[in-house]
Amino acid sequence: MPPRSARSGNRLDTGLLIACGLASVLALLLPDRLSDPVAGIVRRTVLAPLLGAQQRTESMRAAIAARGAALQTGAAAAEQALRAPALERENATLRGLLGLAGRVRSGFVIADAFHPTGVVDDFSLTIAAGASGGVTAYAPVVTADGLVGMIEAVDRTTSLAITWAHPDFRVSAVSADESAFGIVQPHLGQGADRYLLELRGVPFRASLDSGSLVVSSGLGGPYPRGIAIGTVISELPTIERWSRTYLLKPSVLPSSLSSVMVLLSSAPREQLLSAWTNVQAADSAMRAVVAASDSSARQAAMAELAARRAVMQAAADSARADSAMAGLGPAPGVQIPIVAPGGRPPAPVPGVRVPPPAVRADTGRRPPGAPR
Repeated sequence: MPPRSARSGNRLDTGLLIACGLASVLALLLPDRLSDPVAGIVRRTVLAPLLGAQQRTESMRAAIAARGAALQTGAAAAEQALRAPALERENATLRGLLGLAGRVRSGFVIADAFHPTGVVDDFSLTIAAGASGGVTAYAPVVTADGLVGMIEAVDRTTSLAITWAHPDFRVSAVSADESAFGIVQPHLGQGADRYLLELRGVPFRASLDSGSLVVSSGLGGPYPRGIAIGTVISELPTIERWSRTYLLKPSVLPSSLSSVMVLLSSAPREQLLSAWTNVQAADSAMRAVVAASDSSARQAAMAELAARRAVMQAAADSARADSAMAGLGPAPGVQIPIVAPGGRPPAPVPGVRVPPPAVRADTGRRPPGAPR
């Protein structure tokens, strides 16, 4: 048998339920002129706490939804900001490869490049092109900026390439002006120096200036002639007295690659010879044209200034001559001849008084035609 408190609670609940039911029936039976006031009184008294709780719940739900939308918008903006530089670099790489493809014309495969372990690895790349696309071992891997490395192993649809940062990388090289030959290999330094190259074995009589372009020579290896490798930074001190060693800045950074070009054996050598050096020459020619245009502009300005000075001098001379003709006496810097050619006095000019010839101090005699 349930306790007395439980029985009393059940009776109270039952009584409240019956009272609410009767109140509902009574509200439905009320005429329209009385139902609205009664409903307002019920909302302000009995239902006021429930309506307030519902309002607070709706406000909290709207705040949570707005906060979630703001967080999603911020996350999307942050993701886009992080991806924008990468997309810009990828677009620049693709545009460069399209330009290189137009210069090479045939005998190549363009493919995506990945780092094998999922992290940045400067020594090797996985390329999404294999034997089915004509890729073979030892094929050069390049970009629009220059040499990346070569294919080491080939599968049917993928291939593995080593980059110039690999310790076993070697390439025969020559300066763009063909004044120095040597072998390029990784610098193998510490820190930032590990991203540099060395040009070794350069004859001592050959000297390269800073900024000189070094390209592949096409001798003794799979790399055709003319692929840009790097630019000279400085000469490295060595104990060898018969050759020089130069430090090079690479043309390509493997860590930033997303797409590459694999050169096939059918690539035209004559097109590769000028695919990279012509770009360098075009840049130099453009700078020369700009400098020449600046020099021409300066020369034209100086010529115009000289012409203006000549006109102003002629106007000043004319003004002095007019002053002398008007009887104001000779202007400074203007000489009036005293004796005409042949020893005869000049013809008189109206309005101009010609002074008489002076007596020569060395003889005391008057010149011919002087008045006594």
